[in-house]
Amino acid sequence: MLYLLKNKHLILAMFITPVLAILAYFATDYIVAEKPQMAQQGEVYKLAANSNCRYQSGACTLKNGDIEVNVRAQRIENNQLELIVNSDLEIQSALILFVNDKENNKSKPVAMKAESENSWKIKLNKNADENTLRLALGIGGSLYYAETSAVFIDYKTSFSQDNF
Repeated sequence: MLYLLKNKHLILAMFITPVLAILAYFATDYIVAEKPQMAQQGEVYKLAANSNCRYQSGACTLKNGDIEVNVRAQRIENNQLELIVNSDLEIQSALILFVNDKENNKSKPVAMKAESENSWKIKLNKNADENTLRLALGIGGSLYYAETSAVFIDYKTSFSQDNF
């Protein structure tokens, strides 16, 4: 076994192999990776929901590339709530719809009202069985849409909110 450690070719290979493996990893990523492209006007793109949309956090972040949209919910009464949509980029239009996954829902989306060029707001009634939020936004001449769980609407923590 010791005679293997005296072989200079084997020792050299033990040093070069990890370096080649790391270089191959990055080279493969460079060759195979999808190149980022700018959004084309008139095209439709999906917004991905971040993890805070799956929990009772009171907020939901939707992303696609450099587009980031924040949706915040505030309960006004038991089944009435106010939704606020904010973005770093100018939003030209915003439609929203709550649906029930189990039923074939034929309700129409509701247009939100602009508070500023980056912020849109709406007050609406939400039934307890409506558990999915659908959102469509016009940003920069393109349409961005998202469908996510409506769990984030109810903000709950393990500590009292009286201290805030």
